[in-house]
Amino acid sequence: MFSIILFLIVLDDAHSVISQCTMTEVKSLLEGCDRLTGLNITSVGGTIVNDHNCDVLLPAQVFLDEPLFQYFMADSKKFYTIILVDPDSPPQVDGEFYLHMLKSNIPGLALKTKESSKTIGIDYRGYKPPTPSRGIDTHRYITLLYEQADGNNFLPTVPSSRNRFSLAKWLLGKNLCGPVAGTQFRLQF
Repeated sequence: MFSIILFLIVLDDAHSVISQCTMTEVKSLLEGCDRLTGLNITSVGGTIVNDHNCDVLLPAQVFLDEPLFQYFMADSKKFYTIILVDPDSPPQVDGEFYLHMLKSNIPGLALKTKESSKTIGIDYRGYKPPTPSRGIDTHRYITLLYEQADGNNFLPTVPSSRNRFSLAKWLLGKNLCGPVAGTQFRLQF
């Protein structure tokens, strides 16, 4: 098991703490919807996944196109990173995922909008639709939203492969806080 916990404390000129940031252990995020809240995902066809139906089972066709990601509690002055992973895609080992999307430098204001079909930001690993194999059990798709402590200056190292992506290792040394929001859905062919 690989875990990471990060505390970022920012001091003002008088050396008073003005903000604090934490990083949640990646493995604990796999424990279900209790730890994944606050994020809305809306498909091009209008299907919504959020706190009220987290872990819903959907047909694979629902998310063929990149959905709209919304976080209504986003700070309009901050920037965010979205990561979409599949922990059930073989041949992963513990702590590895299939990376479906890595998008950064998303303005907080963009996460609050209801009038868009796609969340703006920089696609470091563009959206790849979930594609569970025919006849295989359902797959979980977990979307995590992190706050960028460095504002819009976040330049992540792009994972060399989507397969066997180690989220915990990738997060090391990044100035990301959270996840501040997330949700999960399941798909089957």
